[in-house]
Amino acid sequence: MSLPVIMPRLASGLAMLAALMLSSAAQAAPTRLVADLSDNRVDITSTYHGTEILLFGAYEGEEGDDIVLVVSGPGADIKQRRKAKKAGIWVNVETVTWQQAPSFYHIFSTRELNEIADGQALQDAEIGASALQLTLTADANTGAGGHHAGQSTGSDDTQKASAGTSEQLANLDRNMANIGLWAHLPSSIKTQQNMLFRTTLALPSNAPTGDYAIRVVHFRDGVAISQRTTDMNIKKAGLSGLIYRFAHDYSVFYGLFAIAFAVASGWLAAVAFRR
Repeated sequence: MSLPVIMPRLASGLAMLAALMLSSAAQAAPTRLVADLSDNRVDITSTYHGTEILLFGAYEGEEGDDIVLVVSGPGADIKQRRKAKKAGIWVNVETVTWQQAPSFYHIFSTRELNEIADGQALQDAEIGASALQLTLTADANTGAGGHHAGQSTGSDDTQKASAGTSEQLANLDRNMANIGLWAHLPSSIKTQQNMLFRTTLALPSNAPTGDYAIRVVHFRDGVAISQRTTDMNIKKAGLSGLIYRFAHDYSVFYGLFAIAFAVASGWLAAVAFRR
């Protein structure tokens, strides 16, 4: 076969192969997803009483797609206590400590989570309290359970950590929601033309300081097909921030200063009243 005949056929075959490869790559590639927020740094001053941040982005969507947005704060050990009435007095009877649980955990979604995907798909996408895979330790004289949650700076490392029960996790979820630090907000994400999405994050006055992760997950037919993560930082600023950093970076000197200040204040008060 002559060269002039082979060349057009070869070019045609290469073109068909290239088109096939591009088509396969397009089918395998995840849809594009971009996300951002109106302010990725929040300064807490003495006049801070909470703030609102706009979370927004764009995605390559189709009719029926869903967006789930998860805001996770820094990890902290969280104590959970159960009280009971003994001899007419309410006392703590059980105490457990959740290890490095999110100190802030808000979930935004276009619909209810169980309408977007089944439990296994949400678990695989690491969405929801049950997907956090938290562990807890129990105090020596306590068992399971808890109805009151509070943050703690540490726990007894000699105790063995174990997975909490669904009831304990539900209690933790409810207690953290009561103080505004955990929340699930269905139908809170607004979408436009299957291209744009937005929602508003309301940070309460008791929002913990530290680094936050903001994860956006794009669902189609109950399957997570794309996700994007961005970050945000909350820190103390101004005089309160200076005192906070000094107390944590130079705790010994801060303690000595606090003692000296208390003694001096007491002495000055005594002198003033003596006159």
